[in-house]
Amino acid sequence: MNNQVVSALSRLVARGFVADGEQALTEILSGIAHPASSGWVLSQPLLQQRQLLSDDQELVLALLGLLPDVRNPWLSMMAARCQEAGQMPDSGVLVQLITQLQGAAAWVESALSDAKLAASPHAAIERELLGVSLEQAAATPRLARILAASFALQSGRNSPLPTMPLIDASGLQANQNWTRGRLLALPGGSADATYVLANPISTPDQANTMDWVFSQPWVLLLAMVTYAQYNWAAEARGGLLLELSPGQNAVQPSHISVLVQGPEGDERHCGTLAELILRVLDHLGMHCFPDRPTPGSLDTALASMIGPLLVKTVWRYQDGASGQNGQYLIHPNFADTCFRLPGNKVFNRTGKHIWQATRIVAEQWRDELRYSSREGAF
Repeated sequence: MNNQVVSALSRLVARGFVADGEQALTEILSGIAHPASSGWVLSQPLLQQRQLLSDDQELVLALLGLLPDVRNPWLSMMAARCQEAGQMPDSGVLVQLITQLQGAAAWVESALSDAKLAASPHAAIERELLGVSLEQAAATPRLARILAASFALQSGRNSPLPTMPLIDASGLQANQNWTRGRLLALPGGSADATYVLANPISTPDQANTMDWVFSQPWVLLLAMVTYAQYNWAAEARGGLLLELSPGQNAVQPSHISVLVQGPEGDERHCGTLAELILRVLDHLGMHCFPDRPTPGSLDTALASMIGPLLVKTVWRYQDGASGQNGQYLIHPNFADTCFRLPGNKVFNRTGKHIWQATRIVAEQWRDELRYSSREGAF
């Protein structure tokens, strides 16, 4: 292991992609990151482990822990800490350590014969990343988390993950951009735009509304929601309502309520727009980067996009009649452009799976709530 490997793994965690023309990272990343034509793309298993760790630095060390030469000295350290804890009057200390180690406890048990508290050959890298070397008592909780993550990643290696295609900067190849395993950078976030969907993916002529939509992944996703609503309404059998509760600013709402109508026109309040979006991404097999937001934080992030959607006539806001809430709908002019090139190519061909997913998850969501309310009645 060298500093170049550490820097490369840090870039992967921070940006979602790292170049690896010389395949120096293959031993570490094969089976846990998506291969790309020129490097590696962060995967859902890595994002899941990141959420269980304190910071990106711990994830980098967990990846390094997949190398036996790096991991073995750490196991010796942890074995010594466990022996130390086992001699304490309070057995809870040892129990806590074993609990934190999770599956890696089996690794540590195998290393008991080599237990020793000594700095590893990579102590300088540990200090650079964490500010402390891992043999220090203060670093024991971090070492336990790192080993637990390494074990989980190692155990999850089955076969190479699918190769991740490049982002199509034109946005026309939505099937290529919105594919299973793709990362979507959170609004306002930054990422490597060659393999991670991030706003904007290109800098189009701002006068062309459709090009603007194609260039902004989150805008396209919101446009797909109202396009699903539009197509569903045409069937006159159920539908999707995006409502604004009283007292909110239609241009920058704190949240938009989602109601789903059944075939008979009965409505069920399901949640917020952010909750719907997260369900759509789950259905598509896509993941937010750098981590999955809470519905509340995503609703806040989406608020700043509503105004531009209205100004550029992608969405329109319709005031509610007496006693009813206002609603967001697709703008009729934009709906028309979805049936002409280039809009037709994305909305009815390459990106059709996005708005279809919106309807599928909305119906599933309604059914979940309906069944749960029935169970609660008994």
